[in-house]
Amino acid sequence: MSDRHPAADDTWVPDSCRLPTAELPLRLAEFDRFFAEAVLRIERPSAQRLRLHLVGTAEAERGARDLTARESACCSFFTFDVTRTGPDAVTVDVQVPASHVGVLDGLAERVRPGGAAGAAGAWLRSGQLAGAAGVNPQTLRYYERRGLLAAPRRSPGGHRLYPAESVTRLRIIKTAQRLGFTLGEVAELLDAERRRHDRGVGLPARATAKLAEVEQRLADLTAVRDSLRAAISAGCDDLIACAGSSCCPLPFPDPPPVDATTARSRRDPG
Repeated sequence: MSDRHPAADDTWVPDSCRLPTAELPLRLAEFDRFFAEAVLRIERPSAQRLRLHLVGTAEAERGARDLTARESACCSFFTFDVTRTGPDAVTVDVQVPASHVGVLDGLAERVRPGGAAGAAGAWLRSGQLAGAAGVNPQTLRYYERRGLLAAPRRSPGGHRLYPAESVTRLRIIKTAQRLGFTLGEVAELLDAERRRHDRGVGLPARATAKLAEVEQRLADLTAVRDSLRAAISAGCDDLIACAGSSCCPLPFPDPPPVDATTARSRRDPG
């Protein structure tokens, strides 16, 4: 938002907003989800007033009241009126003073009823995107170099701007990494929809292969655990002595076989 009339590539957070900077991208993401899930259509009765028609669920009404109450606390020039107009209908009237019509324009531009919130006009600066996704800005640059994240556009002021859906893409990358996928494998997974006719590149095939890797690592770690437990139970306290003992439970490799010539030379070094 901005107190000036927002351009299509600007956010709609006004400069006078008192919300802590670190919370801004989270609040924007909350509004985007709310717009996508709850808003059926919008009206603009006047320059200073916007009306959102919501689905009539109790959840949508609770969400509207919660978000508008918190937004009023940090941007006091907003006036919100949440009204249940019928069993299946809830409206949210948003009003601003004449000095903040530009902010309302930006809010109206951000709303995309029917599950398309943020389809246009919803751009995040690098710091906002990094904060919303829980990464640092340098990670964004690295992902761009790896082809995991599209290169951003630039605002007239030179700021790097990313589409709002980049937050979801970053969440996917982080989740896949936690599941053990390498960045190269993540890139292939993200590209799988475009190449869905290719066998072995989609999530089911990749997940099956990754599960086999994880199970093998678990088997290896289980063997290590069992050996350590056996060594502790056997009272092993000297690796040199253990290496020469045939009954030591530690997994020393077997000595290489000795042929007859080598054996004779060892017995008769002269």
